[in-house]
Amino acid sequence: MIPPGAVTLGILAGGRGERFGGRDKAWIEHGGRPLLAHATERLSGGFAARLVSARDADPRHGELGLVPIFDRRPAFAGPLAGLEALAHACPTPWLLTLPVDLAGMPEDLPARLWSLRGEHGAGTRDAGGPQPLLTLWHAPTLARAATAALEAGQGAAWRLVETLRLPALDLSPRVLSNFNTPESLPQDAGP
Repeated sequence: MIPPGAVTLGILAGGRGERFGGRDKAWIEHGGRPLLAHATERLSGGFAARLVSARDADPRHGELGLVPIFDRRPAFAGPLAGLEALAHACPTPWLLTLPVDLAGMPEDLPARLWSLRGEHGAGTRDAGGPQPLLTLWHAPTLARAATAALEAGQGAAWRLVETLRLPALDLSPRVLSNFNTPESLPQDAGP
């Protein structure tokens, strides 16, 4: 059981959406609701705060109970910059991160990661390999490590998982998927 006030949810939704013609993935619809709504509803309870690494401020963030957080770097530096921003803004010791476009995540994932966590957190892997953005992080450790990696010119989130030696929750034989292209979305995908 996760203690109350221990974990913040952090959704990574600050990407450029290049494979979607520059559209903000957070607001692309699936099943009549934006992907960001799916992410918040799937993991709705037990979090002390809910943050979103966002491209820009949008009143809909507040409607979903999310606080938008923006990269601390002037140029787009990828998901690691989103992790850095979320970690520095995190009001709790622990931060559970997930990408906004993730499909098929188990609802009991937070509790399972909490039980598995080591000193710096716990990661996930599926039949396709590590899923570095779907991770429970010790927020202060992540803040320091992400900042150091970005300042050293290293932008890969998976390297951070390896460096911190996070135990991995194996979700195999499942393969988690992402909505990475317009073709991967169901027919009801809106603007």
